[in-house]
Order: sequence, then C-alpha cells, then structure tokens
Amino acid sequence: MYNDKLKVANKIITDTDLIDIFNKMWEELEKYNKICKQEEQRNMVYERPYQTWTAENFSGTLKFTVNFDDNTNITFDNYNNFLSIFNNRIYDIKSIYVYYSYHYSVQYPNTPSKYYSQSINMSIYEEKMDVEVSLSSEDKKMDEVYNLIKQKILTAREKYDRVIKKKNIIITKICFGIGLIPSLILVSLLLIVPTVREVFSNGYVLYPICVIIFGYIIGSIFTSKVSSLYSTIITDKKYSHYDTDRGKSVYKDDIDAFMSKGEILIGKKTDNLKKREQIEEMEKKYSKFIPYELGVLLILSIIVIFL
Repeated sequence: MYNDKLKVANKIITDTDLIDIFNKMWEELEKYNKICKQEEQRNMVYERPYQTWTAENFSGTLKFTVNFDDNTNITFDNYNNFLSIFNNRIYDIKSIYVYYSYHYSVQYPNTPSKYYSQSINMSIYEEKMDVEVSLSSEDKKMDEVYNLIKQKILTAREKYDRVIKKKNIIITKICFGIGLIPSLILVSLLLIVPTVREVFSNGYVLYPICVIIFGYIIGSIFTSKVSSLYSTIITDKKYSHYDTDRGKSVYKDDIDAFMSKGEILIGKKTDNLKKREQIEEMEKKYSKFIPYELGVLLILSIIVIFL
C-alpha cells in the first residue's frame, strides 16, 4: 500500500472537471461490480483451489456529503441523486466531501487469496481541493481514477493568468476605450468659449492632456462592471497604507495568497471562468477604439494650435 496527497494551488478546476472525475469513479465502480458477478458465475464449476478471482466479494462505495450555503448538508449514496443536486444547485454548494473505496479479494489457482482495501477521499471547497489516497502498489484497480484526478489537476488552467497579471492594464484600456470619445466631444465643445480656446492655443499640450484626463474620469465611471467582475475573482486583500485624506485604510490585491489557493468552480466561484471571458471580450472590444480615438485626438490637437 502507498499513501499520497494532492493539493490544488494556482489552478482552476471546473465543474466539468469534477463531473468527469465523478463519472469515472461511478463507471469504475459499476465495472468491478459487474466483474465480480461474472466471476461468481464462472467459478461455480470449479473447486476452490482452481478458482480465479480478481474481484471476489467486491464491495465498493461512492458517497458524497454536500454542504450548502444555508448550513444544511445532505449525504448521497445514490450517484444519480447527487448528480441532479450538483447540476441544479451548484451555486448553493459550499463544499463537497467524496468518499470512494474498494474492498475485494484476489486469488489465482493454487495460490492463497489476498484481500485489498483501497480508497480515495476528496475534500472540495471554493478555494481548495485536497485529495488523499490509499492505494495498492500490487493491484492497480483504482489507478485509472487516481491518474485522471492527477491529470485534471496538472493540466488545469492557471489561476494567475493573463487576465489577473494584466489587470491594471486591461482596466485602463477599457477605461480609455469608453471615455475618450465623450471626452473629445466635451473638451472640444469648450473651445466655443474664447478664453478656453486661447488657453488651449497657447499651451500646445493642454488640449490633449485635458482630453486624456477627462477620458480617464469618464471611463472610470463606466468601468464599474469590469471592476465588479474582478472583485469576485480576486478576493484576497492585504493592507497597503493609510489614506489620511479619506481617513481610512487602503487594501490591495494579495497576489501571493491568491496564487497559494485553488479556484474550484462551485458556489460563488461557479461563474469565474465566464467572468474572465467577459473581461477579455470587453478588453478586445474597447481596445479597437483606442487607435482611432488617438488619431482623432492628434488631428484635433493640431487644429487647436492654429485656432
């Protein structure tokens, strides 16, 4: 026997990954139940010393204990019942504990029977997934399930991906993409005022600077959506400094804490991958506007100088 532990850090485990693992567990359990019955029929015609068993008296367990946000929990011995709850109430799930085990004997003709007991325990939360296994090094019946779990973890998408690494740049791009057009219109309308027009004409860089500043301010107002998307993805914060002007402490994203944890797409984390995709779509959409906006800004800046 050997024991092993797997932990998820800086990886995103999707609900599809979990379903693939659970389905594999169920399929393997059904397979060995079937093999046990087939061997019972086949060995009936042989005396005990000449019988061959790979799963004698096979007893397998797949049990789920699900904890919900309202502090209730349900234990499922029936896989289909669990699957129905998982699919229909995934947003309400706080944690899942999975107990998976095989108990059986193996015997070949004229050799002693040998008993095996193997198990996999999974503790699944929104920010971590721990897997503990107790497997036989001689009989590999549970290895396919174990290898699938390892494969899912090792090949999972990184949690600290480009959307997180480039957060400030992405928000700034969206901000200017949204804000520069209304800012160009607003600041250009100010040229109607003779005094403002004269100031802009004499200060060559004042017009573009004003457009950029107002563009950022206007864009910031309308980027609350992307900020709210990020707030549900990055929940770890750490103290940065005390803002004396506003009289309160300022906190920033704690990336080290963020990377040390996993991201399991259940409960409040269920839509996090979709939220990343929304952020990427917004960045792509509004980034297209910026070159044209800067081109218009350059032309108008030149025109203002000669007014």
